[in-house]
Amino acid sequence: MTRKIVRIFAILGPLTASVQAQESVSKPTKADAVKVVKIISADKTKIGTYCKLADLGDEIDKARSAGDNGKVERLSKQADDLGKTLGPEFIRLNAGLEDVDLQSKGGRKCQQNSTSSTNYARRSNRPTAFW
Repeated sequence: MTRKIVRIFAILGPLTASVQAQESVSKPTKADAVKVVKIISADKTKIGTYCKLADLGDEIDKARSAGDNGKVERLSKQADDLGKTLGPEFIRLNAGLEDVDLQSKGGRKCQQNSTSSTNYARRSNRPTAFW
């Protein structure tokens, strides 16, 4: 489970770093995650994009395991571009998640829910909250 969260951060790292450079990003709340889910869920295109982002994460993991750094870079760029299309709230949420201590109670809950959300989204083409 921890690998999934770490993978999501790695995929969106450059994107969220640019957001952090532009503004101070606070630790996300459950309300922030719910807001992002509502925004994405209301738009079929964004739902598809969210699912593609999760699939890209799997491809990046495979490429990284195979040592194919060129493919990791290409796929990461695609993931960055997809993340941007999900809107500024999604970008801020992910930027804020970088500050979450994955060993804390809240961090572990976030990991569990993120994994469940991604699996649910893939099965139903509908994103759910991280918490």
